[in-house]
Amino acid sequence: MMLETLAARHEFSLAAVKQLAKLYPIIRVESILTSLKMPTRRYFLRVNTLKATPTEVVKELRELGLDAQVYEMLPDAIFLPVKGPFPVKRLNKVVVAKKDAAESVYQGANLYASGVLDARKVKEGDKVSVVNPRGCVAAEGVAMMDGDDMVTRKRGLAVLVDTSVYKVPSVRELDIYKKGLIYDQSFPSIIAGHILSPKPDWLVIDMCAAPGGKATHAAQLMGGDGRVIAVDRSRGRVDKIKENAMRLGLSNVEARVADSRYLDVLEDDLVGADAVILDPPCSALGVRPNLYYEKEEREFQALTSYQRQFLGVAAKLLRRGGLLLYSTCTLTLEENEHNVLYAVEHYGFRPKRQTVFIGTTGFAGLTSHVQRFEPDIHDTPGFFIALLEKI
Repeated sequence: MMLETLAARHEFSLAAVKQLAKLYPIIRVESILTSLKMPTRRYFLRVNTLKATPTEVVKELRELGLDAQVYEMLPDAIFLPVKGPFPVKRLNKVVVAKKDAAESVYQGANLYASGVLDARKVKEGDKVSVVNPRGCVAAEGVAMMDGDDMVTRKRGLAVLVDTSVYKVPSVRELDIYKKGLIYDQSFPSIIAGHILSPKPDWLVIDMCAAPGGKATHAAQLMGGDGRVIAVDRSRGRVDKIKENAMRLGLSNVEARVADSRYLDVLEDDLVGADAVILDPPCSALGVRPNLYYEKEEREFQALTSYQRQFLGVAAKLLRRGGLLLYSTCTLTLEENEHNVLYAVEHYGFRPKRQTVFIGTTGFAGLTSHVQRFEPDIHDTPGFFIALLEKI
């Protein structure tokens, strides 16, 4: 009964709550769920150290009035404080946003027409509340077009947000971003790159690369040398990787459209790689903020099977002694430790100790060989990292 109560209170599926309860006591499950519904208190940026130092970037951001700080434990990480929560009202005029769009608006982003589900009776210029599909108020703002146009156009600015529950600093319109000095990337994801620590002459393959955070970080750590092949099955997402690599000035990144489950067959020039990065599609039971969560048990099981297809191909792509960086933005046992154990048993891998360890140890006997980031302890997204060597 306790799990059902937690699921209802936090608007998370019972299946998701049961996944967490496999690993944590009830008091921790509630703490994790509470944290998942809020953004982190620090918004991390990765500094492109091929163009600037963290100190230089922080100085420039402070001159713009942003309270930027250097994160001393990593050579390329800085952060900005996230402000809130602020009170928001449910007004007479309401715009219903898609879940992902509402969660962005909840953190201060404007709402675009592509993210609108419904906006009945809304007229351009109206003061409106933006709500998610379950009615949770994310922000207040001004309608920039009629509600009918929001739903039918699917393009353009729908609501200019002036008050949101939280306020995450906006950096993508800054010159410092456009010049390629920074990349907005989560703290655990930045750490993952340093755990891999790729060398300048390596061939690195990122199997599920979009939008390019880990791929461009690897290219940066390689000093702009070697080859980073960033793969995604969507042309639009590959274009985003190319855009980010160009903005960052990384000529050693090559983006390809392909289904990575067949890379060993379709792209034979990639066999013999020094490293593979695999952050596969996952249940995302670690993404923040997550205002509600709906995945059921069958979806968790299907994702685990899907991820293992990528693991098998990664083993075929790597040379002997090559490294696999495996990470997810979820907290389930099956998608994390169990997949690592499966890779060890079926694909000839062995876990390696991680040189950067800031999170907590894992489960299923892997302890210090894998690293977890837990939202209520580390103030990060829920995240998992393993480093495996092909033997």
